[in-house]
Amino acid sequence: MVLLKDVKGQNNVIRYLSNSLSSGRTYSSYLFTGPEGVGRTLVAKAFVMALMCDDKPNDTDSCGECPTCRRIEAGDHPDIIWIKPEKNKAIKIEQVRGAKDALSLKPYESKRIVCVIEDAHLMTRDAANALLKVLEEPPGHSVIILTTNKKELLLETVISRCSEVRFRSLSIADTKDIIMREDESLDEEFALFLAHFSQGSPGRALEMVEEGVLERKDSILGILDTVVKEENSVCLNWDIENKTGLLEDIDILIMVFRDIVLASEGAVDMIVDKDVLGTEAYSYFEKYPVDEIYSIVEKLVNMRRALMGNVNPKLVAQALPGMLK
Repeated sequence: MVLLKDVKGQNNVIRYLSNSLSSGRTYSSYLFTGPEGVGRTLVAKAFVMALMCDDKPNDTDSCGECPTCRRIEAGDHPDIIWIKPEKNKAIKIEQVRGAKDALSLKPYESKRIVCVIEDAHLMTRDAANALLKVLEEPPGHSVIILTTNKKELLLETVISRCSEVRFRSLSIADTKDIIMREDESLDEEFALFLAHFSQGSPGRALEMVEEGVLERKDSILGILDTVVKEENSVCLNWDIENKTGLLEDIDILIMVFRDIVLASEGAVDMIVDKDVLGTEAYSYFEKYPVDEIYSIVEKLVNMRRALMGNVNPKLVAQALPGMLK
């Protein structure tokens, strides 16, 4: 169970919410925005606990021990509606109408009824318009919290009726600490790699562990060794041809070349992945002028940008090996 005071890396958010609680000036609707995996849902639950706790030790947080806190943590409190869509599945109007009906009732146990909608950008237009009616005339005992990492996909009218709380990417140090706390099997070096690679998103980093990013990183270093040994690398084929996989592979390659530049310039302590130092690719590219390595990185960045557009992933996979020399 995480309390507001336990949340790391989002000091501005916690200060804002704590001040709202202590002053008694909370809003009827909030919009938690920011990158994926930086604690929006975690803070939403901690904030709901602080709003509804029966035995608060102070005005800014919950006790984390009373029956109300325990029921919120377990997800079975009757005065909380929590809508969490399946991955990439739309939130339909029936779900929002159900929440709207519940919010119109008197609370069963607490002074408030709270509705949390995760990934609110996945609401259909009909669902968003149904929610808008609640946001325009919220019941006095209700609090609505929306979370999203794609604010631009929400209706402007929905955004304008919420108090926006902006989350940010965490520092590398905080991200590493959270990763190691959540998965004690990870060593510090791999946790540091994940912190950099996830760009300060502990949630995304932990997903990457499940997806086998470490094995993929080692595989890419092996592919890079093969590329530098081949006289005509244009003839080689990349072993992944799907968009998501290619985007992650390109991000790993960019990080690898960054480490090669740093190591070749004598800044070994600053590199993210020390495994790079033992590869044939490092021995090959450390002799390159720095400008030429940056040129490779620039090509990779442009390729990533093209892949984010409408370029066929298979064409990118075919072109990738020849771009690395």
